[in-house]
Amino acid sequence: MAKNVINFNRRTFLKSATSSLLLPALPSIATSSANTGGKPGAQSASNSSPKRLCCLFFGMGVSLPPADHVAHKDWQWFPHEYGKDYTFSKSNIALAPFKQQLSFLSGLSHPRIRDIFAHSTGGYFLSGADPLTPAGNSISADQLHAMYAGSQTRYPYITMGSEGGLGDFRRPNTMSYAGSGQPIPSMGSPRDVFNELYGVPSGDKQSIKQAFGRDRSILDAVLPDLKQLNSSISTDDKSRMEQYLTAVRSLETRLERAEEWLDIPKPKVDEKQFVLDIDPIQDGPTQFIDSMYQLIHTAFLTDSTRTVAYQKVKESPGGLANRFPEAIGLPNHHDMSHSFNKEGGYENWGTYDAYLTERFAGFLKQMAETDDPYAEGSLLDNTIVLYGSTTSTVHNPRNYPLIVAGGKNLGLSHGAHHNYGEDIPMTNLLLTLLQQLGTPVDSFSDSTGTLSEILS
Repeated sequence: MAKNVINFNRRTFLKSATSSLLLPALPSIATSSANTGGKPGAQSASNSSPKRLCCLFFGMGVSLPPADHVAHKDWQWFPHEYGKDYTFSKSNIALAPFKQQLSFLSGLSHPRIRDIFAHSTGGYFLSGADPLTPAGNSISADQLHAMYAGSQTRYPYITMGSEGGLGDFRRPNTMSYAGSGQPIPSMGSPRDVFNELYGVPSGDKQSIKQAFGRDRSILDAVLPDLKQLNSSISTDDKSRMEQYLTAVRSLETRLERAEEWLDIPKPKVDEKQFVLDIDPIQDGPTQFIDSMYQLIHTAFLTDSTRTVAYQKVKESPGGLANRFPEAIGLPNHHDMSHSFNKEGGYENWGTYDAYLTERFAGFLKQMAETDDPYAEGSLLDNTIVLYGSTTSTVHNPRNYPLIVAGGKNLGLSHGAHHNYGEDIPMTNLLLTLLQQLGTPVDSFSDSTGTLSEILS
């Protein structure tokens, strides 16, 4: 019976893999953004090209059959060979056209989270923080980049996720963390992302300014009471209150930036070019994921932001994205990851890996085929894309499956599979990427150096 299910799943996957292709690059969007989207005195007056960071996360690891298993050759996520002469397995064959534009990295992980509950690891993907510190986390790499690049765009960063919001402290719906170590809520649907980036506030400019003023007055009135309350509550409640205060401070910043950019029209982007109102369970996850990717592409094309973090699949059995595989005839993601040792288990898991990779490849294709309106080369040439997870096999927070793509004009060199020992923390990779983006940092979290192997 299991064998029949596997065969059906593969056919279903092959039919669905190309059923929802990302829209082609739209020159009119770039023209519009170049005329109205960029803030005067920022990109238009600068000789420096945009340096973008896109971080993509999927939880619950990948299929890694052992060498003596029948599925090892075809469904091993990592390439079997190291160096430049590697071949793609069925799990990642969709990436073959981009071999010279990406690097596989194996062996890396965050040492300080190797021993914590595996479903809690997703929140540390971009920070590598010590979970035993009072804050429980520290600033994530995307937020550090946004601190230095965010002033040049309307939105310093965009944080997205299939679940949306904050989630639970142990199983967050975001991988973006502020300097205080508090989580930053993610936007959970294509509609939310589009409305944030391109929605136009109702009313004239004066009424919008008055609304900003009212919102700021409310915040000013509430904050002293919140701070006073914070001094008289339990430790657990203080943690929750700090998350709330972080959200309030984030709202303050958004109000300030929104008012600052009020005289600058948003790029005119026709929402009919997107599929925005999607139920990823009823309608299937393909259009949902592809639409999120398409919105990231458009955000970069219009220079609305230069920093994006997208948690495609959270590290949790209870998340919405846990059910994505069911839409293509597979068990739910968590059950599938625990059924690897059953007949067809690794093949099922590998088939879903291939599905996620197909979506990722579609995003890379669109980025690679779009001329950058603000710099030489394509959008991909001027964007560093980090794709990966904080578990390899079932609940194992070691040997993260990682791909770095793009960044040709930012000093990255690709075309190889690099393997590292456990003495090299993943934060060395994050530090390397931050430095190539021009972020003025000499270290990051528990980094011990940089990875010269991926530099040109």
